[in-house]
Amino acid sequence: MPASLSVPRLLLAALLFFGPAAGAQARSETAAPPQQEPAAPATPEPVPTVDTPDDAIPPVAGDGGLVLPTAIGEVVVGGRVDVRETLEHPQGGIWAGELTIPAARLELSYRWKKRLRAVVEFDVRGEIKDAFIWLKIGKGFSTRAGRFKVPLSLVELESATRLPVVRRGLLRAVLNDALGLTGRSAGAQLEWKCSQCTQQLKVQAGVWQTSDPDNKVALERGLGLIPAIRGSYELESVELGASALYQPKGSSPGGDESSWIAGVDARHTLSLSTGALRTWAEAMTGRSALIGGTGNILLGRAVSAWRLGGTAGGLPYVEPFLMLSAMDPDLDSPDDLLWEGALGLNAGQWQRWRIQAQFEVRKASAGVPPVLKALEESLASRRALLVQLEVGF
Repeated sequence: MPASLSVPRLLLAALLFFGPAAGAQARSETAAPPQQEPAAPATPEPVPTVDTPDDAIPPVAGDGGLVLPTAIGEVVVGGRVDVRETLEHPQGGIWAGELTIPAARLELSYRWKKRLRAVVEFDVRGEIKDAFIWLKIGKGFSTRAGRFKVPLSLVELESATRLPVVRRGLLRAVLNDALGLTGRSAGAQLEWKCSQCTQQLKVQAGVWQTSDPDNKVALERGLGLIPAIRGSYELESVELGASALYQPKGSSPGGDESSWIAGVDARHTLSLSTGALRTWAEAMTGRSALIGGTGNILLGRAVSAWRLGGTAGGLPYVEPFLMLSAMDPDLDSPDDLLWEGALGLNAGQWQRWRIQAQFEVRKASAGVPPVLKALEESLASRRALLVQLEVGF
């Protein structure tokens, strides 16, 4: 192994073997009711589950949005606005900046007796994000259909307003932007939640349309449908999960080759007297026909944030955070590692608004396949500084 790669390779190994183990600590988010005095002892708040409408998760970072009761159910209105300045310095290039509005979203959610839910989340610039109907069947079973997130990566499933980072980094660029294996797609999903278990046990399984629905796919090639499954289990205050996705021939950008990916993950929140320590960790392996390597890919990511303050919604807080990501596109090829480190700080009023700053360093080894670099320009080595203001309601 070249000496120049020893540190990144050790970084990837640490993410895969120690990240999920660190998630086996206690997590119980503190959230005192708004009517209590801040000095009162903080009581644990339920940790939000990933994309489960039967638990009535709030649509945005605020306290569940604006609830409008009606004679036939209730309507919840929420949203968020992000304004971001991004400075990037690609290897061999110069620093360049861009001011953007990465999110300006409004979400409308209709709920009826915890049995039926319809959600529409759209960007005011015209892009539909989520649009699905969820129906409770009975005996722990429910179903949903429409456009929503594929249940693969834990960090990709998590709402941006709950994550401490400004953006999800290297693995977002690979899994979502380049390969189209995560993110939102049209599909149908069957869900099961154990109603007799003392701990929460959930299973989600479904099929999604290929991320390029304009290309019609022949019946013998599977109609471009991508099956995926995810199971999660909450052991006391720790949530553990496993997921898998298969991309058949015809639904993969790689053409006549199929792809697959599977992973394990963990999430926890450790309650502290002055705030909380939040951690996410995940490791994945698989084979991507688009990358075209001779062996399996290996990916890992860990995010950790230490919040000081913000023990209840609306209270001031500061939160330093760290994210480490790494990817080996082909385990059989040398000198092809990509890795990224990010440091940042959040400050604001918890679940109301925050100012975020994040500094990133990304490195791509000399042996990274050219086809992978061509998928997304940001996969090349670079440095970046991001400053963002986010307001949720």
